[in-house]
Amino acid sequence: MKPDASDASPRPPNTPELDRLRRVWETLGRDDPLWAVLSQADKRGRRWDPHEFLATGNLEVGASLAAVSVRGYPRGRRLALDFGCGAGRLTRALAAHFEHAVGIDVSSSMIETARRLNADLGNAEFRCNASPRIEGIADASVDFVFSHITLQHIPAELATAYIDEFYRVLAPGGVAAFQFVVGADRSWRGKVFEHVPTGALNLMRRIVWRRNAVFEMHALSEPALARSLVAKPHLRLLDSSDDAAAGKGWIGRRWVVANEAERGGEGDGAC
Repeated sequence: MKPDASDASPRPPNTPELDRLRRVWETLGRDDPLWAVLSQADKRGRRWDPHEFLATGNLEVGASLAAVSVRGYPRGRRLALDFGCGAGRLTRALAAHFEHAVGIDVSSSMIETARRLNADLGNAEFRCNASPRIEGIADASVDFVFSHITLQHIPAELATAYIDEFYRVLAPGGVAAFQFVVGADRSWRGKVFEHVPTGALNLMRRIVWRRNAVFEMHALSEPALARSLVAKPHLRLLDSSDDAAAGKGWIGRRWVVANEAERGGEGDGAC
């Protein structure tokens, strides 16, 4: 069951932050897309084996689904959404568990790679979403929203708006599982991240990674996210836990949020 790609509402204008984010990831997606997603030092320079790369998604998606399944979620297995899909490794894994999986990304070059690597799948699709909204996905239509090592690269105001979009598209009985960072830790590396300006950090990354375009790290306020969630009584925070995926020097968190609203008639929230 494919999601409704039509969207009659006016498309919001892109912000300067979003335009800059799109340009960076367009370049990263052209230069070395798999390494830009999973930045292991020994894989830089297009040294990721595509099959090995795609296989990494199975463990992450499987672990997340196993954790929520014991709580009885998601109640449906029709549609999954991979936000910040990159080259499609998590979308591919989601497609094994849901009738249809959609991966969206701000970068058209990443989407091109995702489509090429996953051309054998009949129930997965990939869309470029260079918008501050999640376009073309109907309200209350997604059973499982998944976002991993993506929000940490998005400026805070924009990332917070995307989390609100997760909640908008989440179907009754659905679950949103997403990872983010809340700041730097107290290690020497974390102190560098905390005290060195972003511009200087980017220069260091360009030198070390030998790249003109480099991704940034951005922190979110967990208390602010909690206050926002309180205003949505149909949503419940099922789990909040530490997450080390952001790497050394960062304090990462993972939230799992369920939509506890009762599912309506068979047609309600359909894709």
